[in-house]
Amino acid sequence: MTRKNKEEDVEGPKVPAESAPMDGEKELKQEERRRKSLLLLLLLLLLLLCCVCGLFYRYIQRPAPLPEILPVVNLNYPPHYLFSIYGLDQPVGVAISPDGGRVYVAETGGDRLVKVFDRSGNPLFSFAPPKTSAGERSPVYVAVDLTGRVFVTDRLQNAIFVYDKDGNYLDTILSPNLTLNAYVASQIGGMPSGTTFNYSVFTGSVNYQKTAEDEKILPAPNVPIWDPLGVRFDRAGNLWLTDVAGDNHLVRKFPAGDIFVWPTLFFHPAQSSFGKTGQNSGEFLYPNVAVVDSQNRVYVSDGNNGRISVWSPEGSFLSEFGRGTGDGALSLPRGAFMDERDRLHIVDAVGQNVKVYDVAGQEPAFLYAFGDWGLGDGLFNYPNDIVLDDTGRLYIADRENNRIQVWSY
Repeated sequence: MTRKNKEEDVEGPKVPAESAPMDGEKELKQEERRRKSLLLLLLLLLLLLCCVCGLFYRYIQRPAPLPEILPVVNLNYPPHYLFSIYGLDQPVGVAISPDGGRVYVAETGGDRLVKVFDRSGNPLFSFAPPKTSAGERSPVYVAVDLTGRVFVTDRLQNAIFVYDKDGNYLDTILSPNLTLNAYVASQIGGMPSGTTFNYSVFTGSVNYQKTAEDEKILPAPNVPIWDPLGVRFDRAGNLWLTDVAGDNHLVRKFPAGDIFVWPTLFFHPAQSSFGKTGQNSGEFLYPNVAVVDSQNRVYVSDGNNGRISVWSPEGSFLSEFGRGTGDGALSLPRGAFMDERDRLHIVDAVGQNVKVYDVAGQEPAFLYAFGDWGLGDGLFNYPNDIVLDDTGRLYIADRENNRIQVWSY
């Protein structure tokens, strides 16, 4: 081996003079990045610590459950199916008691009763207008007021029957300005305690009976033509009614004060109404249900017009939505319910689903739809009505499947 080769073996390969400074500069930059990352992490930890200390101080000053301290973030997601309530024949209307413990269902098949179930779907009892057969009644929509009284619209009797929470008959609203209670009292000079009464349009006469006396008959009352269909109570206790009589389709409002003190001998509510029959904006074609949002705007499921009609608290037309194509389009809107977050739930009888809209802002926003046609769990066959309780449960009248479906958020 030559001397030159030996020197190369000892010294190794030659390194350019610039490489050492370059490696040092790279290490400095990496070290600087590490410092910045550590500083950012430290700042985040300090911020988190400040938040925790703030929450702790807030709790010390005014103790409260954690959900009331932390900010609430509203998330919108579809509900999930729980179970179904059976033992029904073509249910079309559903309502719940103020405490959520009872479910009232109006059925248009079979004996045409209002059937009552507990929260788990166990049957409790049923009721119907006094002295009527199945062929003389047709309950459709049902609503429960803040005191627990049950209001049922009947398409054959053209009236609203009113019961207590246990299904005991109280009175009949014969027209926007007359109840059967008031009519009988006007004919017999008052209403003695214990007097019973009933009336059916098929018999054409009113029957009444005082305590310890025989039953007597009065002529039928002379009432204007009306045809109550959908009935709902808003959170203030006002009664909202859709009226589809002849060529005069409209929405009526009965103030909470008048409804609360009734039944009395003086049923003359300072009601108001809006709308008329037609297909143009501000007109109705078989409106089904009217509900109210937190800003007191009124939303009407305009059935045969395939849309939702929006009105001011004073009854002025504002806007409409739901027509056309796309995910938020409606086919045959029927039952409706507004929850505490201003989410409007609409049952689409032909679409075979429930569509949900956020109406808290100036313009409605379609959120989602759930359900589809079918016979199995979570599937619908001509659904008609919906109600929500305060726990997030949804009860949906699934007419042709002869059941009430229970869903939950």
